[in-house]
Amino acid sequence: MRIRVDDHRRLLAVTTVALLTVTGCARGGPATDPAGGAAGDPAAPTGPPVSAQAQQRYGAAPTPHPDVTYQPDVVIVGGGADSIRSVAADTFTWRIDPAAANADQLTPGKVMFLTGRAVGRVIDVRPEGEDLAVAIGPVDITDVIRDGTFTSAEPVPLSAAVAYPDAAASWAETGGTGGDSGGTGGGLVVPAANQRPQLTPKPICCANGVGAEFTYGSTGVRLVGLVLLKMTAPTAAFHLEIRGAQVIRAEFEINGAAALRVEINATTSTGQNIDPRIPIPVDFSVPIGEVLGVPFAATVTQVIGVHTAFGAKDGNISAVGEWSLNQSMSFGYANGSFGVRAPTSISVDQSLIDSITGISVGVNGVWLDYHAKFHVGLGALGFIAGLYFQLTLTLGMTIGSALGAPIVVCRSAQLGLWASYGVGFTIPAGLVTVINTFLQLFNAKPVPKEGGVGDSKLLYDKPVVYPDKPICRN
Repeated sequence: MRIRVDDHRRLLAVTTVALLTVTGCARGGPATDPAGGAAGDPAAPTGPPVSAQAQQRYGAAPTPHPDVTYQPDVVIVGGGADSIRSVAADTFTWRIDPAAANADQLTPGKVMFLTGRAVGRVIDVRPEGEDLAVAIGPVDITDVIRDGTFTSAEPVPLSAAVAYPDAAASWAETGGTGGDSGGTGGGLVVPAANQRPQLTPKPICCANGVGAEFTYGSTGVRLVGLVLLKMTAPTAAFHLEIRGAQVIRAEFEINGAAALRVEINATTSTGQNIDPRIPIPVDFSVPIGEVLGVPFAATVTQVIGVHTAFGAKDGNISAVGEWSLNQSMSFGYANGSFGVRAPTSISVDQSLIDSITGISVGVNGVWLDYHAKFHVGLGALGFIAGLYFQLTLTLGMTIGSALGAPIVVCRSAQLGLWASYGVGFTIPAGLVTVINTFLQLFNAKPVPKEGGVGDSKLLYDKPVVYPDKPICRN
């Protein structure tokens, strides 16, 4: 079953999800309640049961546990999801109930921990009508947890993932366009309220795979495509040990990856080119349940970018390719070193280069980059801290001028695969600029594009030229 979003400005309503019960093992010292009392102290935030609708929308609340120690500047706000009134379209600002337990302790520099999605470093706090508006920035998992060991009791079924109905992320509502100069380089900017993105993705997740269909139609350019990481019964399993705010050991495994499929059809009637690159503003997430009182979730996020290179006023290019992967994806971390298992060889199921077609007096090309990132951790909409494994696909294809047909029409393709993995957070480069522009409004310090411990590895990079003649290789 595919779960799709037909209007990227409004996320799908969440259906009821049965929480996967997960237990954890831990070895740790005495825990403290970030609000100031010992874990389990009667002064810790308590209240009536949180409504199921609010929890599905905003996530589950943390609860103190004797085997977990939080950082001293973490403030657990009471009431969980029922204390949340709304989240702004910028996804940074949460409007909460000012009467919620410990809400009065939220000050810039503290870490708010309200739910598994509403967690971050406090940037600004101010009354707004009957609400308290709290602006938060990204945090690392070790900014929240000082000591604890967390393990999945059984694999988490990613096929149960659903889209969360947060407000559309305004920072994702853009798609750069370029003329003959090649565009903006894919940088992200905060758009005007009435600006619609010209690159429109329809996310696919998660029973049969992760990916997106996408369309673009502007400035005489028409683009239709699909990128899909095919998966069979995908699951995630994890282990995370934190001691003294340091990651001691980590393991993360994603099972079920089977193949990659790409479909592209691009035309122009103006000779102009495009270069949009946007995060897909949808979290597909599976609540894991409380692991030692921490409401972790398994989440999939995606970023997609397309660049065209039309060499004539009227140009077109299309292609279809599919490749089988040879193994699942996982990493282990211990004693400061990583080990990784990921697809390092692929087999061709449907030849991309054999399918490349296009008739034009100029050389035409399309480049695609796609990032599928699997997380287990805290946070939402690109600001997730915890374990992660990202598979990055880059694909370029060109076809030569039809004027060369009496001799030869050259075709070329290049497929690249990278793996990035670790414990912490990473933010797409363009999005870092948007976040830091937002932080400047509050005179807050800029955030880096990544934090924690991580590594990356080139898995596969192979160019193919057809026909294999000197005129096509040059």
